[in-house]
Amino acid sequence: MANYYEILSRALRRGDAADERWRRDVYGRTRQMLLQQLRARPSQVSINDGRRQLAALDAAIETIESEFQQTSASGGAPKEGYRQARRARLATEPADKAGGGIAAWISARPIYSVALAVAVAVAIAAAYALWSARSPQDRSSPVASKNEAPAGTPVFRGKRRLRAASLPEGELAPGVDGGSSDAEVSYVFRRQPVFYRTTHPVGTIIIDKPQHFLYLIQPKSVALRYGIAVGSQCTDLAGLRRISNKAEWPAWQPTPELVARRLAPAGVMPGGPGNPLGARLLALEDGNSIHGTNAPKAIGNPAVFGCIRLVNDDVVDLYQRVPVGGRVVVTN
Repeated sequence: MANYYEILSRALRRGDAADERWRRDVYGRTRQMLLQQLRARPSQVSINDGRRQLAALDAAIETIESEFQQTSASGGAPKEGYRQARRARLATEPADKAGGGIAAWISARPIYSVALAVAVAVAIAAAYALWSARSPQDRSSPVASKNEAPAGTPVFRGKRRLRAASLPEGELAPGVDGGSSDAEVSYVFRRQPVFYRTTHPVGTIIIDKPQHFLYLIQPKSVALRYGIAVGSQCTDLAGLRRISNKAEWPAWQPTPELVARRLAPAGVMPGGPGNPLGARLLALEDGNSIHGTNAPKAIGNPAVFGCIRLVNDDVVDLYQRVPVGGRVVVTN
């Protein structure tokens, strides 16, 4: 169970914590995003797990508000008094005590720009909480294999020293494994269902390169949205394509240009952690591909290696949903 008290306390320290309406806006937005996460993963989060998460969030909010009320009653400075009350509480009882409810506080209100930024940060932590609430078997990475290595471990080296310093921020050199996902990936680039009206049939993949999103069309004007990075190989990719083949832990052949610039080793790099093609590959009929990545922090940005890149957790999910022959529409 995540420590929602600590998460919300950190968020409130970034703004005007003495403003009650501001605080409630943050609480309401956080609860709304947590509910969206629960609905987005019905097969992974049970009803009881969801209730426990919401109860823990409610309890944290009630505890924080009670500390503000105690501070106001004593006539102290709201923000400094709250910090003192918080330190006293942490010294005497657990931070994740459950119980309570705040249904009256969840009505929609305008969100200030600062509150929105804070709420997004809290929602990312809430998404991690949902993941950690799953059973030990479910928590195991869907891309784990006998080749798995700790994040950041160099698992492949070419004969020539690579120019890793020349790579853009978030990109990792071939052979360095950044993991199957990353907690620092922005909430907007995390896999989630969204409203999406289109004339394309269900099952179509739509790649919006400028916005760095991939959409898998679902029934009833819904799409699963994935964050992507666009590799240099696919900067000019556009139009209608078909999926011609699928592969698990594909091998990677760097282009001669990457080898000449010493950004990649010469020769074929075997599949596995640290490979820029990641855990899965959906090959397109023109030789381009949708695939995983060894650099999850590059999601949402232009990238050096490969084509349409997803974090490994997402590409495994997409791989399981899309058949060979599926339609892919790429927009510039």
